[in-house]
Amino acid sequence: MGGIVKTAVDMANRALAELEAPPLQSFEGADPKARWFRANYETFRDELLALHDWDFALSLVRLPADTIAPPYRWAHQYTLPADMLRLPVQRADGSAHGKRLQYEVIGRKLMADVEPPFRLRYVRRVAREFEFSAAFVNAFAFYLAAGCCHVVTSKNSLKQTLQEQARRAIAEARLQDARQSGVRPQSDFDVEAMR
Repeated sequence: MGGIVKTAVDMANRALAELEAPPLQSFEGADPKARWFRANYETFRDELLALHDWDFALSLVRLPADTIAPPYRWAHQYTLPADMLRLPVQRADGSAHGKRLQYEVIGRKLMADVEPPFRLRYVRRVAREFEFSAAFVNAFAFYLAAGCCHVVTSKNSLKQTLQEQARRAIAEARLQDARQSGVRPQSDFDVEAMR
C-alpha cells in the first residue's frame, strides 16, 4: 500500500509544491533548494520514520547470538540490524501482548538473557519512497516543507504555519497507521504513561 511517490526527488517536489516553488529535477547542482535537499533529506526522512512504528517500516528478524558473550550482567549479546532506526519495546517470543523483555542496548549491541535467536521487532530505514504510505507521504511533505521553507521562501511566518501543518499531518498519519494495523503491542509511550 503506498507508491504515490517513487523517488526522493518526487518526495521533495511534494514539499516544494506546498511552498508553491518550482520542482527540482535532481538534488545535484548549485541551486539552493537542491543543496538543502542533498544535505538534509535523509536526516529528515529517518527522523520522521523513527517517530512511530509505521507499518511499512516495521521489520521482524531472528537475531543469532554473537559468538562473544557480554562481559557481565547479561547472558547473550546480539548485533542489531544496520538499517534499524528505532527499537520499540520488545516482548516475549515477539508476540503482541507478551511479557515485556528486559534488555540493554549499547551502541549496535543488544544484551539480554533471552536464548537465541532473539525475535526482534524494529523500525527500519526505508530508502525506497514507493514503500511509504499515502498518509506518511502527506506528513513528510509538510515536514520537509517546514524544514526548507526559509531557504526557498525566506518567510518565517510561513515556516511556523507549515510546522503546525506538519504536526497535524504527522498526528493524523500516526492515527491512520495505528487504525490500519491488526493486533499491536502497546507503544513505548503507553508503557511510560502506565508507570
